[in-house]
Amino acid sequence: MFKNDKTTRICITLVWICCLLSLGSGDLLRYNKQILEDANLLVVSEEVKSHRSELIHMKFQPDLIKKYGYPVETHKIQAKDGFVLTAFRIPKPGGQPVLLVHGLGDSCAGYVIRGPNRSLAFLLSDQGYDVWLLNTRGNRYSRKHKRFHRYQPQFWDFSFHELGAYDLPAAIDHVLARSKGFEQVHYVGHSQGTTSFFAMGSERPSYMKKVKLMQALAPVAFFYNIQSPIVVTLAKHTPLLANLARTFGIHEVPPENEVWRRLSYQICSFAFRNTCDYLILEIMGVDYQQFNTSLVPLFLGHTPSGTSLKSLEHYAQLARSGGFYKFNYQNAWENRRRHGSDTAPQYNLTEVDCKVALHYGKNDRLTAVKDVLRLREILPNVVYDNLIDNEAFNHIDFLWANDVKALLYDDMIELMQKVDRGEL
Repeated sequence: MFKNDKTTRICITLVWICCLLSLGSGDLLRYNKQILEDANLLVVSEEVKSHRSELIHMKFQPDLIKKYGYPVETHKIQAKDGFVLTAFRIPKPGGQPVLLVHGLGDSCAGYVIRGPNRSLAFLLSDQGYDVWLLNTRGNRYSRKHKRFHRYQPQFWDFSFHELGAYDLPAAIDHVLARSKGFEQVHYVGHSQGTTSFFAMGSERPSYMKKVKLMQALAPVAFFYNIQSPIVVTLAKHTPLLANLARTFGIHEVPPENEVWRRLSYQICSFAFRNTCDYLILEIMGVDYQQFNTSLVPLFLGHTPSGTSLKSLEHYAQLARSGGFYKFNYQNAWENRRRHGSDTAPQYNLTEVDCKVALHYGKNDRLTAVKDVLRLREILPNVVYDNLIDNEAFNHIDFLWANDVKALLYDDMIELMQKVDRGEL
């Protein structure tokens, strides 16, 4: 890889120095006790019972919703292909239902992680909305299947396509069946939560009539102009890396288990915190003004939350192809079996005809403005186009930013209320 031994030694020395500096500064950190406590909570602690061996130490911890005095319900939703999903509800009898869907590798914790007066789920509940927090297949709260165990490769044979074809329709039907007097839901998705929605619109267009307004935070359909050098490099080599991972029996990325979670939490929260902060911002977009580094333990206590290797492959294919295609199995026979054609077909975005609001940032390295503008030109019913008025707003600021309420959430809630009143 390097031209000579001298260059190799210099590079190794520089990496070692960076690690030592990060380690030294990390040891000097003193986190707020409240942050460390919330980092170790589940969204709803009752879920521990379903995988006690992995999360036994959290058994007696209060959960992130009840802790702040909000009521919460746990709902099990079965998708048609056998997955059993978990949704948490902050009930508001008689309130308009709103379904919140997280991004890749995340969980519904992203919508409650900052607590009252900051996180979107609590703000919506305060405004009288009946809030539903979905956990899509594969994350730590939705790891059950009627036929497959999570240690079987068949369990992980999904990407955002299956989320759109099975998870979202099942969740919408479940919510509406328990929302007397309502025939439509408000939908909010972040990142993959938008991709899966667009896939649902293409594959299950009848569900567009069940959505009052879809608000897309960092919308991803086209993934061609991404600005993150790390992601671009990984996308180029994903086929090789994915095949290598499968050779070793790896189908989940990263592994969602207590050993890995604790190791990554300790390393990035304390030992090499600066290095981890740098990597996060290099991928998402550098924004030190809105990224509160003192909350790193809180964020890493809940993210990443597990996803499939195939999900990463699918996004890498979008990055290489420049279009919004279904998964390409790199095999004509398998493509015919799965798609009915030798090549992977494109999704039909013109079928996404419900009202759509697009919210995106100038500094988002994973959702390029060019790609969003291309998406806007195709979607038939965009009612709101919101380029966030902050030059540094990045991909994760939609959930974690210090000023996200003023920069985004207040506008979102006002938009929902206008739709509810029939003004939009």
